[in-house]
Amino acid sequence: MLKEINFTINNYMKAFKFIGQNKLKKFYLIPGIINIILMILFYFLSRFVGGALVEFANKLLGGNLNSFIQFILKFIIYLTIFAIYYLIYKTLILIVLSPFLSYISEKTESITTGKTFNFSFKDNLYFIKRGIIVTLKSFLREFVMTCIILLLFFIPIINTMIPILLFVVQSYYIGFSFIDYTLERYDFEIGTNLIRKNPIFFLINGGLFTILLFIPIVGIFIAPMVTAVATTTGTLKLIEQGKQEKEIK
Repeated sequence: MLKEINFTINNYMKAFKFIGQNKLKKFYLIPGIINIILMILFYFLSRFVGGALVEFANKLLGGNLNSFIQFILKFIIYLTIFAIYYLIYKTLILIVLSPFLSYISEKTESITTGKTFNFSFKDNLYFIKRGIIVTLKSFLREFVMTCIILLLFFIPIINTMIPILLFVVQSYYIGFSFIDYTLERYDFEIGTNLIRKNPIFFLINGGLFTILLFIPIVGIFIAPMVTAVATTTGTLKLIEQGKQEKEIK
């Protein structure tokens, strides 16, 4: 596992240098602007929904609650909304940015390997559609696993592991979504072998994306771009490694 961690972190460190050397810094603005728009929309939506739920709960409980009970009620409702927002936000970002991240992955591979990609408009639409479908499937699986993990809340001692388990599950599926931007250009067998042999690679990539994303202000600009470059270069290395192992056999 230490080998995978070192491998993935090195890819991320090199990604920053790669972006600078190949004059790709201007692309930081695209995910940053989209992130800001989504955050503003979510803020106003959460205020509206949260306020409506607090008022509804207040009336349901008699409408004469003391200030402390009202505070606890608001805290629980807004905490729940934030948890749902956190779960949906990352998925929505990946869906909205799917065409952009697919392009960055393709450009990264082109610069790294010298390959040229001449996809038709139909091909590009297919890749966008595939990216959205993969992200949605990952979200559904992540949501089911999240619900199962939350049931552990009722088991003493084990429930203290809930935050770690949630982070692991969400990181894995985020990493899977990012890596698919590269795998979409390769055949099914290569993708299947890589997925089967490198679950830790998915996990660490998704975890680093989440950590970068929540760096105040800077994170929303750099996280999608850096993760797309790092996962592409890392995936290409693993694909090449798999080919060499196959030749030896």
